[in-house]
Amino acid sequence: MFNALDVLVLLVCAVLLVVGIARKWSLWHVGEPEDRSGDRGRRFVRMWAAVFGHERLLEEGNPGFMHLFIFFGFLVPFVFVVFAQAHFFDLGPVAAGLVSLGLDIIGGLALVGIGMAFYRRYVARPDRLDRRGAEDIVLLLWLALIFITGFVVEGLRLAVVFPGGSLFSPVGSLFATVLAPLGAKFDAAAIRWVWRFHFYAVILLVGFLPWTKLLHAVTGVLNTYYQSFRPKGVMTALDIENSETFGVSHVHQFTWKQLMDSDACIRCGRCQDNCPAFLTEKPLSPKKLVQDIRGALYDKAATIRQCKAAGEDISWGLPDEERSLIGGYVTEDEIWSCTTCRACMEVCPMHVEQIDKVVDLRRSLVLMESRFPAECQTVFKNMENNSNPWGIGWADRAKWCDDLGVRTLSEDADVDILLWIGCAGSFDDRYKRVARSMVKILQHAGIKFGILGTEEKCCGDSARKMGNEYLFQTMAMENVEIMNGYGVKRVVVMCPHGYNTIKKDYKDFGGDFEVLHHTELLAELLREGRLNLTRPLSERVTYHDSCYLGRYNEVYAPPREILRQIPGLKLTEMERHHKRGFCCGAGGGRMWMEETIGKRINDERAAQALATDARIAATACPFCMVMFEDGMKTHGRDEDVKVYDIIELVERSIEA
Repeated sequence: MFNALDVLVLLVCAVLLVVGIARKWSLWHVGEPEDRSGDRGRRFVRMWAAVFGHERLLEEGNPGFMHLFIFFGFLVPFVFVVFAQAHFFDLGPVAAGLVSLGLDIIGGLALVGIGMAFYRRYVARPDRLDRRGAEDIVLLLWLALIFITGFVVEGLRLAVVFPGGSLFSPVGSLFATVLAPLGAKFDAAAIRWVWRFHFYAVILLVGFLPWTKLLHAVTGVLNTYYQSFRPKGVMTALDIENSETFGVSHVHQFTWKQLMDSDACIRCGRCQDNCPAFLTEKPLSPKKLVQDIRGALYDKAATIRQCKAAGEDISWGLPDEERSLIGGYVTEDEIWSCTTCRACMEVCPMHVEQIDKVVDLRRSLVLMESRFPAECQTVFKNMENNSNPWGIGWADRAKWCDDLGVRTLSEDADVDILLWIGCAGSFDDRYKRVARSMVKILQHAGIKFGILGTEEKCCGDSARKMGNEYLFQTMAMENVEIMNGYGVKRVVVMCPHGYNTIKKDYKDFGGDFEVLHHTELLAELLREGRLNLTRPLSERVTYHDSCYLGRYNEVYAPPREILRQIPGLKLTEMERHHKRGFCCGAGGGRMWMEETIGKRINDERAAQALATDARIAATACPFCMVMFEDGMKTHGRDEDVKVYDIIELVERSIEA
């Protein structure tokens, strides 16, 4: 039973825990409001899978199991002791023995986990781990002390009661063997005092959770509960007409959830281990970005609160602000290095949303300050004047198919699908050939389709990801109006960026269509027997997962299904593929910007493709095609390793 001192310690630790969490909650809420309250049942299921299932943590073997052992080694005995002390159950001898065995095994694995943590942090020392001086070692030693003293209590008890050990306490029996010489010197009262020391170590650690890096035990639960349930990659649409400021240039302009992200980040470095910008020596580390935002929050929270309490308008910034968010905490090179490939968000065990923050910072630079890389100005102007990034006259958008007998919807709107060609298929000489191949395939399969021709405008993806939300919304609304005017129901898109945008972003503007990527349609036609691939292509091929097709939309199977049905083709995967695929470097508007810092991302990806000894690099994205062809030229392999869109390979295989 608890004595007065125990109760006092419990109360103090409870106050520390509650006050610490409340303090953090209040800190995050200096940010803008955001509603994350819906779908409670779904949120609990996802939280349970993330926290208790360790779904993302276990994707990396050793670190994942290390955390799993420590997490359950602490949680399970803690919960059991709390319930036991509260007399919630009364176990019989057999059940008590089995529980003892389970707790013993769990505790033993926790000690293994602590050992793994010491080895990882102080022997293996991977570069991605931050080292914060005394705090790391103190917390590891504290946890080790908790687990060891727990087994010391059990070992002393066994040394007194069961000198020969117990089958139900294998680890405790080992401690009993070591402590046997002390058993005679410890009576029940002395053992209780050792137990009390162990108990205080546990309770004090719980109380100090919000005040140490172990805060992630709280924020991890909260962050996974409040994770976004929007379709992957969907940005929050700005209210262009009624807002006075756009994007984020001051830390309090982030939403409370975005600020909670910064405290949920455990600095594990998985994001930067998968970030193409970081891995090619750019200044961007998603981990550092989030931590720098956290630094700005902690530095400015008191001033923000004071200004809000005084009723001051801080929408344009804080008074006498010496260190700005952009430039002071986060550099513009970091902001513009991001390819929005989503690799960081797919591997983050805390479900931190890094890309939204980058785009919000870009929105402020573009819409509020007109500050962006010089190349962006040309692209924005081209989109405004000719509705495409190349700046080619809009009247030439359908010239690529003049001799193919393709009809536009203005000529005949009675079609099964709208084939969305996109800017690349309309204006890029290399991808025009792909567009022509797609038309021939559809005609061969007897598909009734049409195009918009000169009425089609840029989908706006690059504009949105580059921060020009106004330009994006203008083009999006015009495209939606045209498609709705023709009663379009089904759209097949040849570019993953347009596919993602029309499928998801256009819903905010009244565009509710069934949207397929061309690989999905081709796979469907093959399954239905409307296409037969008979001509062999005896080559070794490797396939590159476009970020906006793969990580954004989880379209991994259809492209591979198509390649495997082409006679003679032998598919071999690159080291980084599927969810862990490596970006080509063109996303997030980087297609239109020079890459002047570090190594070129596309050269790195091309090298990964060359390592497979494949003679064909297959893509399903016009941006990826450009980047791969440039990469092969850089490596001097453009003559013997060819880059094809899957569409072209299908057309070659159906030729008579």
